[in-house]
Amino acid sequence: MDGYARRAVVIGAGMAGLAAARVLADGFESVTVVERDRLPDSAVIRAGAPQGHHVHGLLARGAEVFEGYFPGLRAELERAGAPVWDWGEGLCAVLPNGTPPPVSMGMPIQTFSRPLLEHVLRRRVAALAGVTLRDGLAVTGLCAAGPGKVTGVRVRGADGEERIGADLVVDASGRSSHLPRWLAALGLAEPRVTTVDAQVGYASRIYTYGEGWQTPPPWMGLLQPLRAPGFQRGCYAIRIENDLLHVTLHGAGGIQLPRGDEDFLAYAKTLRGPAADTIAPLTPVTPVRRYARTLNRKLACHRLARWPDGLIAMGDSVCAFNPAYGQGMTVAALEARLLERMLRGRRARAPFDGRAFQKGLARLTASPWLMATVPDRAWEGPRSAWPVAAGNWFMNRLIDTVPHDPRVYTTFSGLFHMTAGPLALTDPRLLLSVMSGTRRPAKPHA
Repeated sequence: MDGYARRAVVIGAGMAGLAAARVLADGFESVTVVERDRLPDSAVIRAGAPQGHHVHGLLARGAEVFEGYFPGLRAELERAGAPVWDWGEGLCAVLPNGTPPPVSMGMPIQTFSRPLLEHVLRRRVAALAGVTLRDGLAVTGLCAAGPGKVTGVRVRGADGEERIGADLVVDASGRSSHLPRWLAALGLAEPRVTTVDAQVGYASRIYTYGEGWQTPPPWMGLLQPLRAPGFQRGCYAIRIENDLLHVTLHGAGGIQLPRGDEDFLAYAKTLRGPAADTIAPLTPVTPVRRYARTLNRKLACHRLARWPDGLIAMGDSVCAFNPAYGQGMTVAALEARLLERMLRGRRARAPFDGRAFQKGLARLTASPWLMATVPDRAWEGPRSAWPVAAGNWFMNRLIDTVPHDPRVYTTFSGLFHMTAGPLALTDPRLLLSVMSGTRRPAKPHA
């Protein structure tokens, strides 16, 4: 270990922060994870993660990366009751042009609540040598030796204020990050911010199905996506640990989301799929929870002319997606892998190149950003630029072909789960199927 890699501080104990801490533990003498919330000792929702009330998905690519960093993670989650199933066989996808029949894809998916995954990962990270989790501390700013060098963080807790020194500070504090303000306090420019807001809202609750179903449904996950302009209502439901069904109802374009028992079921009855019939006999175990912070937000940190040594930012602090697409946790895992590669490639005793990391992160997030924002921009209507309109035209044709072509369904699933790249769309046979396939979209249900 060289003299540089001594102390690291990670701001935030969410998915991105825990993944970063796992990577840093291999190369730093000490890693301190600073979290504003009081961290629970069990799998319960913490105050700083209000989206924890809603359905979360770990894409196949993300599951692979996390399993590599935490061997036996999938088995541990399975022992806690989180089911494992094949995406093609276990998903009921209610698409505008039909529902694809089950097809084996060899793509194992595991479904669970976010609190369970976060609890297991937090326990694993806390057990790593040299890692310390400190909760109840709010980061109030960066410590610096001039504008070009970050040397730690200032924090405030119940015992007052203190400074925590570090050779590398990782901002993984999520959507609530104060990174632009911190950079401005160092005399540096603030990064340009790009937002795309489809004004999508969620309403979620959890049901127990252990005794409510005489015969459980043939699916493990139910997906009915939104699509501009006509499909303003949708849902995502998954079977999770403890014989529970987690249901999230989606709405866009000003749709009023349910607030209580009766209107939750009434909303589900407006959907074309089996959501209403599934939940009608079940017993809810949580109240209805609503959430509306779903805009896509990206900071162009990679375009700043000056970036301080000793600082990097990752996760939702830099690039946050509409959670409807389920990309956040997987992208956080891939960003941690980028950090690992750059730490291993760094010359001995050389400072970590934070600016190069931000450029690499921008390249890594470019594709998932397009996957989320192209359909979301479609809600802007006629104002959409022609590249957005063209992208949506192609994606809609692709999705409309999915119910009728297992090969297209498998390819699209690989794109969705990030196990395949955009080049998969250039296959001539796939293009022929997409451009000539059946095109009879269903009308949105009133």
